[in-house]
Amino acid sequence: MKNQAFNFLVLACLMATPFLTSCNDQDAAFTVRREIIDVGQANVGDSVKAQFTFRNNRKEQLALTFLPECDCTTINTDIMRLKPRECGKLEVKVAVESPGDFVKYVYVQASGQEDFMAVAVKGRTK
Repeated sequence: MKNQAFNFLVLACLMATPFLTSCNDQDAAFTVRREIIDVGQANVGDSVKAQFTFRNNRKEQLALTFLPECDCTTINTDIMRLKPRECGKLEVKVAVESPGDFVKYVYVQASGQEDFMAVAVKGRTK
């Protein structure tokens, strides 16, 4: 009986997940494929790179503005203009300055919105 109830619960969760997550994405002006990219291990003094893919969910052009957290984080563009349903890539380069785990953020704001979201590059030094 317990096994049957557990299987039913797992099945219900699997069926509900796509529905629940797609509702949130439809209302957002844009989506990002992955909000956190783990680059793994690096040496102090090295630079690591990550690439984030953004998608315009609107029916009109959208501008995304990017702001790195600190000077050790550089990006390939400050503003990305996306046509309706178009995707664009943001390249992020992080200078690894000290030993241990690191997380560096780039803040993202869509045109016409007050709120920011963040994408992150994380890793650790050897």
